[in-house]
Amino acid sequence: MNGAALLLLALAASAQPAADVSEAQREAARAALEGQAPPPSGAAEVKSAAEGGFADFLAGRYAAAAAGFKYIVTLGGADAAPEAELALMLRDDGRPDEAAAHWLKATLLASTDAFLWNQRAWNYLALGRTREAKDSFRKAAATAQRSDDKGEALLGLGLSESFDANPKAAVEPLQQAAKDDPYAAAAANSELSRLEAAQRRPASAVPYAVASLQADNLQLDVARQLARLYDKTGQGKAEWQAWKLVLDLDPADPEALKRKGILEKWLPARPEDSLPVMRLGRPVYREGSEEGEEAAADNDSPPVRIALFSGPDGRPRHLTRFFVMGSTGTKLFDVNLGEEMLAPTPPFTQWEVVYRPDTRVIEVRDSRGQTRYLTKQPFRLMPGDFAVKEDEGRRGSRFTVLVKNPELTDIRGMDLGDREYRGFIEVVPTPDGFHLVNELPLDRYLFSVVGEALPPNAPLEAYKTMAVLTRSTMLARLQSAQPNPERTQTCDSKACMSYYGLTRERENSAKGVRLTRGLVARAADGALPEHHPSCGWASSAGIQDRQSPTLAFRSPADLERLIHRGPDEGLYHQATALLPEAWNRWLRVLDAEEVRARAERRKDIGPLKRIVVLGRDATGRAKGLRLEGSRGELELNGLEEMASVLSPGSLRSELFAVTPLYDGRKIQRLVLFGAGYGHGRGVCVAGTVGQAHLGRRFDQILKHYYPRLLLPGFTPPPEPPAPKPAVVAPPRKKPVLVPGQRPPRKRRPTLKI
Repeated sequence: MNGAALLLLALAASAQPAADVSEAQREAARAALEGQAPPPSGAAEVKSAAEGGFADFLAGRYAAAAAGFKYIVTLGGADAAPEAELALMLRDDGRPDEAAAHWLKATLLASTDAFLWNQRAWNYLALGRTREAKDSFRKAAATAQRSDDKGEALLGLGLSESFDANPKAAVEPLQQAAKDDPYAAAAANSELSRLEAAQRRPASAVPYAVASLQADNLQLDVARQLARLYDKTGQGKAEWQAWKLVLDLDPADPEALKRKGILEKWLPARPEDSLPVMRLGRPVYREGSEEGEEAAADNDSPPVRIALFSGPDGRPRHLTRFFVMGSTGTKLFDVNLGEEMLAPTPPFTQWEVVYRPDTRVIEVRDSRGQTRYLTKQPFRLMPGDFAVKEDEGRRGSRFTVLVKNPELTDIRGMDLGDREYRGFIEVVPTPDGFHLVNELPLDRYLFSVVGEALPPNAPLEAYKTMAVLTRSTMLARLQSAQPNPERTQTCDSKACMSYYGLTRERENSAKGVRLTRGLVARAADGALPEHHPSCGWASSAGIQDRQSPTLAFRSPADLERLIHRGPDEGLYHQATALLPEAWNRWLRVLDAEEVRARAERRKDIGPLKRIVVLGRDATGRAKGLRLEGSRGELELNGLEEMASVLSPGSLRSELFAVTPLYDGRKIQRLVLFGAGYGHGRGVCVAGTVGQAHLGRRFDQILKHYYPRLLLPGFTPPPEPPAPKPAVVAPPRKKPVLVPGQRPPRKRRPTLKI
């Protein structure tokens, strides 16, 4: 079919061409059809229209973007891309019914492109046309050359069968998707669990929900589903644990708050004791004598005070009870009096610290339950050899303090495991109990923070990279910390930097901190460098996660292919298998009613009718969302606000696309395909591990993400000299002979006798 015929078909299929194509453009197209002028679909004009449509897409002007891509479609051609771009813009503009014809054309023009067949199928499913959706998903699975395309097709086929009330037919494709595609496994297992529950088989549904959470542990809807299943199977403790997980992600979830309170009343024992958390019988660490010089240098770094047991908001939670034990005994030091109040105990002696609400007194008891100390003032629990004052050139301790079985007034978002700490613990009384503070030298604090930020067995250069980043951040916080009663500069939750003491230290994390001792990084503009778990493909500044920036994001379809498919093998984070798959690509199928319920914590908007992305940055990250309901609208800006409504605590990044699935005019489900994890600013931790695996130095890794980064005091090692090119002697030319001339005789070397 030639371009003119395609143009006629496009003009005939257009519902309102006059509104989207100017008269001059139509005249040019007509002249081209009649052979009176060259076709108007010249490269420059098509490029200009595509760039304009892409700019409108990034700005969130989907109707204008659709008009631009419709013009390119009207010009005709055998390329499926403009049809796909137009269909995507119509979807984002809330017009999936108009998009259907363009997905049809796109798959006719590129009949072996499984990605296009999948998008055509999702569009049919959005319209409730399940038969056409199933046919298209089957075609996608049959033509797929990639496992991710096939996994998406099988997942979509299973969802289509489920929506079409064919649960038995849905099981096989969903199981196959969960088996073959790691990026579809979480969503496929979640739907299998829902189907089993709908068939009144809760015991069979539980393993699927657990498998879904194992594939992606940040799934609020699946955690809630698992809790309801445990309720039906009568597993009270397991149900309480599942509701605890729900509240870790969404502390305001009303159903979880209610059920957790009910369970705590009738469960025979403290449900907190059933949590699968770390329990330590005694401290396990003692600094070896061979570390003497290194340890002395660690102690020379400035002290840092960390608010322990802080919530996701960064504020410390109140404790009412815990046990403490030192590997070299424990001594109690009164902060206000500046003196020891109890003699040091023998090694591994346990004390109990309890808050008495009737008198608001903190009581310290020995292992026999006898009261050893009462106070309303802050005090410190130190290793027996801890030097309070610098004497004989010694400061700090070679031993640790173990905090056991902590009891908190609010456990939402908290890890209640035992923790072993360097330095000392300070108990600060509060009206509702007390706060705990850990003070230790900065470099020793970094041993744990750096170990927590990276997967075990990461290369040393990755640990050195994170050591420089975290040291830079903490030194700035030490200078700018706001005054507070505990005199802390940071907290131990993700709101600051995750810190769990000695249990997260690694051999390489300590090496990385010591080998970069004193090094601090600064961006060229003076700002502190940042980091996040995974960029997906590029940081928010546009720094691609590869050596040469070859990936291009020039159209809406580029974004869709990027997030629907697995990461490109050329990306740095693909050089390592140490990272969870969900850091790179993730998929959510959300219930619109649950999204609406969370939205109505802010504003009454009624049943959802439309969801609109309020523009994107140059890397495809959504700037915000607008939820349109039958009674109003709600705008959400930034990752935190979007996550609070879509999926609290579990929306991994802003790099996602939304496909609404409708039931009539009301949205029934939201399908989210996403990439990356975190805010996307600065250094990508996943890429850092990959680059380190490839042999890059920490300074090269840092300067990949911050090309103008400053590292005062660091001199990179000289580059090895480039090998000299081999000298190849030119071939000897044969003499040119005239006709009849004999070739010259080769001279033989004379032999010396």
